[in-house]
Amino acid sequence: MMRSYSLAKLVDRPKGSKTILPPVNVRLSAEKQYLTALRAMLTQVVAQTRTTIIPLYEREQAQKRAVRAMTADADRTWFSGLDALVAQLVRLASGTVNSILDLESKRHTDAFMATAKRALGIDLAAVVLQEDLADYLQAAAARNASLIKSLGDDVLKRVEQTVYANSIAGNSVTTLRKGLQEQFGIVDRRAKLIARDQTSKLNADLNRIRQEQAGVTSYNWMTAHDERVRPLHRSLDGKTYKWGEATGAEQGLPPGQPVNCRCVARGIVEF
Repeated sequence: MMRSYSLAKLVDRPKGSKTILPPVNVRLSAEKQYLTALRAMLTQVVAQTRTTIIPLYEREQAQKRAVRAMTADADRTWFSGLDALVAQLVRLASGTVNSILDLESKRHTDAFMATAKRALGIDLAAVVLQEDLADYLQAAAARNASLIKSLGDDVLKRVEQTVYANSIAGNSVTTLRKGLQEQFGIVDRRAKLIARDQTSKLNADLNRIRQEQAGVTSYNWMTAHDERVRPLHRSLDGKTYKWGEATGAEQGLPPGQPVNCRCVARGIVEF
């Protein structure tokens, strides 16, 4: 069970004063590691498609069947091996991502304690524990496993539908390859979005959890301060909100929670 405490009561500061904690930012290498895990899954799907599905399609075209349309019942066996492979790869990718989440949560715990030390001169080792995050990490693992499964289902569906559509149209193997390449590109872009969005959400969740645990009820919205910041979020830079209240962002979400948001919440310690 997470133990709550009050940062403000651990430090002797003038009544009515405030201290803004340095931000704990997303680690870009975590996003890259997450994407690498997803791409490892997709790369093997591409390889399996090239070595099994495309030769079957090529054989069908060579036979010049009178009835070119494929039915799900008759030709679903083409994809049985791919089904099993995707299921296995989803499990492997989920396990890898869970390890990434766990390592990032440990990094965040250390970083949060370091910010408190830097801003307030106190050591939180006695009150901030990695075990505090057990329930959250279990929920985060389930959320990410669901997204990875959805990505696996998506690439499998796109392969099937592309093969069926090209077979019905009587297209050449070259046309099929081009169609599959386009679909794999779409899935890869989705993988990039998932990796970026989920690492950002993880960091945002951990910022909120650690701040609320420390009795920090309000925060300062801080953008990445670069040209990629969306206009809406740029207008929120420097504004103060309370945890739990709606912000001016999409759906009233806090920093790091809107899709592709790189903003962070800097906790405000009020004495």
